[in-house]
Amino acid sequence: MRRALRLLFCMALCCSQAAGAQALRLPPQPAAGFSPTIGTQLPLDAMLRDESGAPIRLGSLFGKAPVVLVPGYYSCPNLCSTLFEGVLQALALSGMAPGSYRLAGFSIDPRDGAQAAAGKRAAYASLLPGGAADLRMLTAGPATLARLEQALGYRAVQDADGGEFAHAAGFVVADGAGRIVRYFPGVRFEPAALRTALQAAQDGQPPAAGSLGERLLLLCSHYDPGAGAHSAAAMMAVRTAALLAALGLGGWIWYRRAGSRP
Repeated sequence: MRRALRLLFCMALCCSQAAGAQALRLPPQPAAGFSPTIGTQLPLDAMLRDESGAPIRLGSLFGKAPVVLVPGYYSCPNLCSTLFEGVLQALALSGMAPGSYRLAGFSIDPRDGAQAAAGKRAAYASLLPGGAADLRMLTAGPATLARLEQALGYRAVQDADGGEFAHAAGFVVADGAGRIVRYFPGVRFEPAALRTALQAAQDGQPPAAGSLGERLLLLCSHYDPGAGAHSAAAMMAVRTAALLAALGLGGWIWYRRAGSRP
């Protein structure tokens, strides 16, 4: 039995060393990212422009209904359309009644104007249960975008040659007072989780923390904004940690059973 336990310990040690070596080879954290702080107050006095080009105060979107706020840019050739479609799908399947929330996208590219915003709104409105009444697509100048992105913990990097933006994918849910209550990373989302976040925001409940798995994944992994996912090296580290936990549990059960034998 002692030999078996020593073998199990050696296997776990080797896996741990492999995971450590893998972690050391992780690429540096990219300049682009999305790391909002729950409870942060959004700048409700910030002035943006709506789909007609008219000025609109961010605070006018808020009130009794929570707001789903989605950053991106309207000429994005990669993630942004996929992200917004994922949000629309989750909202449609969430069971939330029209008018119980508002959906707002804003472009991180100050070159985007009313025409681009109106085009996106027309394309997305038919996919939202509440239609255009619950949907706004906004634009803003560099100074306003800087304020909003700072509040969101959102960082995008523009390519000097092509003008495209490297950015992370995700969105936040804010309550009627404009405070961030939940962050959803990625491009596909659980409708039930979104419904829970919206209902909590409606009821004024304390912000809900993500699951332990979500927190561990965001804490110990590197996010690839170009792919909208965590790096393969990070996923390998998480899988190794899960394997170590399983080996440890199995060894403990075996030891207990062996010790109880006559």
